[in-house]
Amino acid sequence: MIVGNGQIAKAFESHAELSQFVIFASGVANSKCAEQSEFEREKSLLLKHLTTLNGRKIVYFSSCALSADNYPLTPYYQHKKNMESLIKNHTDDFYIFRVPQLFGPLKKHPTLINYLYFAIKEKCTFTIYDGAYRYIIELSDLVSIVMNYISTQPSGICLDVANNYLYSVLEIVQELEKLLSVQANYNITQLNDSYTIDLSLISQFISKSGLDISFGKSYLLRNLTKITKY
Repeated sequence: MIVGNGQIAKAFESHAELSQFVIFASGVANSKCAEQSEFEREKSLLLKHLTTLNGRKIVYFSSCALSADNYPLTPYYQHKKNMESLIKNHTDDFYIFRVPQLFGPLKKHPTLINYLYFAIKEKCTFTIYDGAYRYIIELSDLVSIVMNYISTQPSGICLDVANNYLYSVLEIVQELEKLLSVQANYNITQLNDSYTIDLSLISQFISKSGLDISFGKSYLLRNLTKITKY
């Protein structure tokens, strides 16, 4: 069962073997969100499915930022932390995947890579922080990892899933410039906004599972090239 109709939900639609799981992909997507009504909408929907699992296991997507030491808990991240606690208080049959910046088929959307791609393509001026760094993962790789994990590993886990290379936002802009053959128009503001996390567990799992996923510095441009080729 898939809950949601956004990018993550649609990416799981082709997997018929999900009848024993509830893939909850209807959460607040914008990390800048501070609207209590949006948080309450997700909480209400999540609670509804937690109380009607009927033997199924729930799969929830949270944020890698929660695994970092001393990263500020904005209203969005506090909400994600609350949703993790809500799940753990209702069932032991859960898989919580903490994810970073996602990218897939590019569309106009406030998430980082989508926003930067269209800002550069349309020659808009934007501002970036010189001390901002982000982990990333491509959507189809996330689906492959999640499907393999929930079909082979016991539930009751909270796991970070991300490419292990930490990109500066400036690097992401530079990779998009290469992809589009366009020089970006941006201003740089001094501000630190980054965190580091331990991704050894997911790296070990990918290696042991034989998944055809190769992380590292070249990951972003390689996958963006694949996505925009069609």
